[in-house]
Amino acid sequence: MTHWIYEAGIGEERAALIELGRIIEARIQRSDTTLGCGAVVEGRLLAKSAGGHRARVALAAGGEAMLQPVPKELSEGKTVRAEVLREALFEPGTARHKPARLRAVTNATPLTPGPTLLERITADGHEIRQTSAHGPDLLAEAGWHEVLAEAETGQIAFAGGALTLSPTPAMMVIDVDGDIAPRALGLAAATQVAHAIRRHGIGGGIVVDFPTLADKADRNAVANYFDAAMTTPCERTAINGFGLMQIVLKRTRPSLIELYAADPVRWRLLASLRSAERDQGTGTLTLALSPPESQLLAREWSLAQALEQRTGRPVAVAPQPS
Repeated sequence: MTHWIYEAGIGEERAALIELGRIIEARIQRSDTTLGCGAVVEGRLLAKSAGGHRARVALAAGGEAMLQPVPKELSEGKTVRAEVLREALFEPGTARHKPARLRAVTNATPLTPGPTLLERITADGHEIRQTSAHGPDLLAEAGWHEVLAEAETGQIAFAGGALTLSPTPAMMVIDVDGDIAPRALGLAAATQVAHAIRRHGIGGGIVVDFPTLADKADRNAVANYFDAAMTTPCERTAINGFGLMQIVLKRTRPSLIELYAADPVRWRLLASLRSAERDQGTGTLTLALSPPESQLLAREWSLAQALEQRTGRPVAVAPQPS
């Protein structure tokens, strides 16, 4: 039976959609996300781009976002109410973040935060099994740590080959490599690519570098395998003679891979807090953290206080060498 496993963690919510005992979707929603997809916010129009199709908006809560399209009657300096269509995204390889994208709504639309992860999966309609640190680790039993390892390394192994997923500012690049015949490798990889896209919540532009196949019928067969396994709505090109296929999907939030790339220190700290919450010992709960993780926790000590409240134990930090 297909069902969700949900965990309200410290600093983030976690969920995994389980089918036939394996994770087919893994989702993390951070508590520090200020502009969640679906939120309705208010701001002031700063400047329109050339042509007036886009505009920067200074948000009432702080920060900026991009409004697109811009209503004709809206001039610079005016207040606008808008819905968040896409959250802010980190651009790998740069120090920049792509601002959140907004769509104007009427002033009668109530201001609201974006839905929580629990609200999002509830709307999905599948059964939800909530788990906590006081019971069996249902997420780990389903392969949660293996999925997180994929997000951290960008490596997904399968029989005869492997995928390497590399986020770039423009798109996600997926490279296929292996030691079996090119056609067999392409067919096997096509299914794995489709599953990885859904599992990690990858959106936007994707380019897949399949093995080079001279025969068009073989390239079509690989594309058909991808279509059969791909359950997320998308558009794609044919596979060209160089083995390249481009895929485009709706993008509203960062994928797990992008979430890790944007802030690996926070990723590792929250994983440490999850592990500490499940510790069955007594007395002071000592966290072995790298210097960057220790510094982040010191800045956001409320995370440690949440751990103390949940476990009933005082928390201490033992900084480790980087």
